[in-house]
Amino acid sequence: MTSRITRGVLVAMSVALTTPASADEGQWTPDQIPELGLPQKGLAVPLESLYRPDDQGLLAAIVNYDGCSASFVSPDGLVITNHHCAYDDLHDNATPEHDYVKDGFLARRRDEELRTPGRLLVLEEVRDVSGEMRAVVEAEADDRARHRALEQKDKALVAACEAEPGHRCQVASFYAGSVYRLFRYLELRDVRIVYAPPAAIGEYGGEIDNWMWPRHTGDVAFLRAYVGPDGAPAPPSDDNVPYQPKRHLQIAADGVRPGDLVMITGYPYRTRRHLPAVEVKRYLEQELPLREALYREWLDILGRQALRSEAVALKVAAIDKSLANAAKNASGMLAGARRMHLLREREARDARLASEDPGGVLAAMAALSSRRAASYPRHFLLAAAQVRGPSLLPTAIDLVRMRRERDKPDPERAEPYATRDRGKLWTRIHRRFVRVDAEVEVALLTSLVERSEGAGIAAFDELRALGPEALHAALVAATTTSQLGDEARVRPLFDHPELPLDEGAPLIALAAALVPDIEAMEVEDEALEGAEAKLGPAWFELLRAHHDGPLYPDANGTLRLSYATVQGYAPRDALLAAPQTRLAGQLEKYTGRAPFDLPADLLAAVPEAASSHWVDPGLGDVPVCFLSNGDTTGGNSGSATLNARGELVGLNFDRVWENIAGDLGYNPPLSRNVMVDIRYVLFLLDRVDHADELLRELRLERYRSLPPRPRSPASPDGVTPAASPVPPRQAVASGPLGCGFTRQPVSPLLAPPSIGWLAIVCGLALRRRDGKPQRSRLS
Repeated sequence: MTSRITRGVLVAMSVALTTPASADEGQWTPDQIPELGLPQKGLAVPLESLYRPDDQGLLAAIVNYDGCSASFVSPDGLVITNHHCAYDDLHDNATPEHDYVKDGFLARRRDEELRTPGRLLVLEEVRDVSGEMRAVVEAEADDRARHRALEQKDKALVAACEAEPGHRCQVASFYAGSVYRLFRYLELRDVRIVYAPPAAIGEYGGEIDNWMWPRHTGDVAFLRAYVGPDGAPAPPSDDNVPYQPKRHLQIAADGVRPGDLVMITGYPYRTRRHLPAVEVKRYLEQELPLREALYREWLDILGRQALRSEAVALKVAAIDKSLANAAKNASGMLAGARRMHLLREREARDARLASEDPGGVLAAMAALSSRRAASYPRHFLLAAAQVRGPSLLPTAIDLVRMRRERDKPDPERAEPYATRDRGKLWTRIHRRFVRVDAEVEVALLTSLVERSEGAGIAAFDELRALGPEALHAALVAATTTSQLGDEARVRPLFDHPELPLDEGAPLIALAAALVPDIEAMEVEDEALEGAEAKLGPAWFELLRAHHDGPLYPDANGTLRLSYATVQGYAPRDALLAAPQTRLAGQLEKYTGRAPFDLPADLLAAVPEAASSHWVDPGLGDVPVCFLSNGDTTGGNSGSATLNARGELVGLNFDRVWENIAGDLGYNPPLSRNVMVDIRYVLFLLDRVDHADELLRELRLERYRSLPPRPRSPASPDGVTPAASPVPPRQAVASGPLGCGFTRQPVSPLLAPPSIGWLAIVCGLALRRRDGKPQRSRLS
């Protein structure tokens, strides 16, 4: 990978935007790795083995899978990521006879692997294009014209970059529009599912445990990338062969222990660390409450609808999962921002900046925020009509817009209606077909229409004026007669946008009425984004002039590295959270009912756990998940967690509840991310699923016959472990070991920020196991 960012730009970006960064704060770009002091923090390999501008080093193994992070782990294109990142693929392949979400999947031969519509992006090159983009910004006086000119320059750069077949390119903005970089990826279009555990493992704990600690979730899946016989990217085909990556990660069978250095590598999507106070206030008081309220209402609807039958429950499962995650994220963000007094801190900061703001940057940013606040309720509902909830109306909107966009020159078409995006657009439409249920559609659309009062959406106003009974009847008629859920009917209309649509079909008519509002919304957004493109660098300069410390850019979907330490935390008064969970704690939660059910194969393997090589010597048990103070966000799902030797020891899949507001500000005492321990994954492959083929490919088969490593006298939480995991039916009654929290007195030597932690108390009956507490093993 080449980088043409000048030394002057890097020096200019070497100070912080907000408060000085704490030791483990930051989502760093690869070219910043030499500045992080990782050798002094315990890195056991040369820096250049992590990243080299010529071939990227180990980071060449880190890839983007449909917005999640993933990594190559074999020379034959084997990829590891999270179960929830492959959830849609499993759901798309599932049938009532073969429910791969519920039952899991293992391909014992390569010809058994399940095809997916997913795409894998392998980073090849990064190039600085700041001069070209900033020249466009300075040349345009009108806000919308500036945005349009930037968009056209972006598309021209991308088109030139994608001239070589099989590539996907992206222009990304850094430091509030001060820097722009062009990323070129190899796009692998044939991706297949190799292994995923049953949902009872892959999403153990469900929404109850989502964003929570302790966790006992095996959030893992394996995929494989294929290319044509000539080694070039190709559409799915039986003739394709496994892709051979330049680099792949080695898996560390010995895992991690508290105090270890770890590095989380992936594609974090978006953070908002550097917003002005007025925009933080709007986000907390307007965006998040609207999002939470609508998604909670839709979740209630889906919950009631799922009770109708197993077939309906299967249809709504993917929608429910996405909505539940988004709703809980919104409520957690609000709670976390209050806990860290974020708005008060940002207002105090901006008050200090105001006295040295002769250019009126703060006032201009406040005016932009006011404009956004005025239009946001309407924009939110129009966006909701296209994503997350209903399935038929978004397809109607896409078909209508394809026809409105087709007469424009390709570079001027709205995203995703340009030629280069047709594949992604069809994937989006295709995934809706398996989710369509007429009653679900009616209920979600009714909710959307009823919530639109006062938003100024004429088509919804007309429907709402019908009154509840007539509205319901109209929507029932519209959905039950619609052919938009039939792939055989929709595909020709997608492939041939010159074909006319049935304008008399109610949902097509509704979409046609909504599209002008959607296009007007986009025009307003373009003007705001054009203004921000001009104002953002000035805002950055104002911040930069008043704050010291290293600088990392906000997450924007590009490759990053976060370094951290395996450690627990104190979530609230009188509780300490240990940094590791184990199989015993998973069994303590077991009830035999979702979301705390476990497959019979796993329960049968429990007696073998203590004799396997996957036991942690300090825990005396198979570890399941662990914590670190890594700086992560959405998009980091599936991120490889590396040890000091650059080996894979886990997969990031979540943050703790107290850290959801980390998108807005890093809070050192509470910023913790959750990873599945690779030893639990290997235990599943070895003792539960007997995945001999996978273990051979990972070059870990020899560990299956090795005994456990020598046992430590005490676990890192200071409690001597039990000799074996708790039998599942005794788990709830037999005590706290392995679960996550303690109310026990804590020695100052073991309290934060040191790394030792006491045992976890999970149930109502709080008991200590036999054994003398001993000091933790610290690295």
